[in-house]
Amino acid sequence: MRTLKIRGIVGNAVLVLMSALMISFIFMPMLSDINGVKIYSIAESMFDMNNINQILGDNSLYYILAGAFMIAFLIFSVTLFIMAVVSLVGSCLDKPRLSLAIGTRALSLAAAVVSSISIIFLVFYHQSNAVTTTTFGYGVFVELALSFIAIASSFVAPTKKHLFKVLENM
Repeated sequence: MRTLKIRGIVGNAVLVLMSALMISFIFMPMLSDINGVKIYSIAESMFDMNNINQILGDNSLYYILAGAFMIAFLIFSVTLFIMAVVSLVGSCLDKPRLSLAIGTRALSLAAAVVSSISIIFLVFYHQSNAVTTTTFGYGVFVELALSFIAIASSFVAPTKKHLFKVLENM
């Protein structure tokens, strides 16, 4: 049981950290200018669509879709943070009923998929506009990397079923 508790604490603590980083890195650039003149953060892209549509022109549909998927990513990240905190408290207090390992696994996988789709729409935006003056920002790629670490840490934490099975055998 001790090893399961350690796995639960470590896995959920890393998951809390990764989900907090996923939320905080929303302010990294999704699209940036090579000369460094104009930088669009993911937060700008998500919440200032009207202004970005005017700046980027008529062919900004793919960029707007990438921003919409990043809104879903933000929602998944906040939910993942809350679920990881609940699971961490459950691991620390030896309360197997508070283990949300299956949910955190599903949400971290969904966040990685949504971030990947956002990258695909950014590539479509570049391809459809033949953009040579702008380049990808780091934001979406960092979010994808953090999602993969969150997936790994969510699989470290034991599930409710596994915890109850060990308790029955004691």
